[in-house]
Amino acid sequence: MKCDLEQQGCRYKPETAKQMSWFRPKSAKGRRLGIGFQSKGISLVDVDDSRGERAIRHCGFYPAEGFQAQGEELTKLVRELKLKDSAVNVVLDPGMYSLLQVEAPEVEPEELRSALRWRIKDLIDFHIDDAVLDVFDLPESKRQGVPRLMYVVATRANLIQQVVDQTERAGLRINSIDINELSIRNLIAGLFGPESVQALLYLGATQGSIEISKGDILYLTRRLAVTAGDLQGQGEFAQDELLDNLVLELQRSLDYYESQFGQGPASSVVVLTPEGQLDRLVDYADANLLISAKSLSLSDYFTGLEQVADADLIMSITVIGAALRSD
Repeated sequence: MKCDLEQQGCRYKPETAKQMSWFRPKSAKGRRLGIGFQSKGISLVDVDDSRGERAIRHCGFYPAEGFQAQGEELTKLVRELKLKDSAVNVVLDPGMYSLLQVEAPEVEPEELRSALRWRIKDLIDFHIDDAVLDVFDLPESKRQGVPRLMYVVATRANLIQQVVDQTERAGLRINSIDINELSIRNLIAGLFGPESVQALLYLGATQGSIEISKGDILYLTRRLAVTAGDLQGQGEFAQDELLDNLVLELQRSLDYYESQFGQGPASSVVVLTPEGQLDRLVDYADANLLISAKSLSLSDYFTGLEQVADADLIMSITVIGAALRSD
């Protein structure tokens, strides 16, 4: 059976590995590049870990709408920063794909994608014949009688082709194309190591999410209709209500993780959001959750961030995670 991208006329093929990756990543010390194609622009991150520390050589967000304008901006950046022929990990904006949790079909591996196409065809807002899929497994539940679950990533094949075309025209080589959820996982795994079960509350510029992971194993990811900006300009009553809802979602996620996977509690909840809203959110979570909450300051793990504007950093956090990808 031919793979989806090949059927759609793309030059690249998706993998059948458990961890989602439309392109096989390569691990190497030294320069690590990440690019984020977003609805309002592109983010570019250059991390250097060749000297035993993670140094941010460049981190910026560049407004540009549409693939053509973003490709032109990327070409200019590659030229200015002398990045031609560098390998890059690309991360897609959440609006570019659907992430669906489904029961794993009881079929042979070579029939998996066909079975998944049938299963999700009514769950996406475009025709299944125009879709390219990739999958990653969830760990097996410890509860008896619970079916095996997996995540399916569905996006338009022509969208992936445009990402490929604009990146290559700019003079870069693609290692991987990833999604926000796995880029956040990469970031947490890179900072906390492979043995720590870590829960994360992330509030970015355009999205929020809760994730629970251990190294490269993602147990749970949940999108939130809350952004960092929602914590600003609120009256005390409205902000307390918002914080209550966030803590409730966190506790529900933690309870689900413990009951579904039987792994014991996460070591803590780390909160990643702009500095201006961080203290009150962490204090509120720490006082109301059953496990401790603490802030995650990227400047504790990366050098060079003091030269990055806050507005650029908040738009580029998932792209840092993409740059750190090593699996």
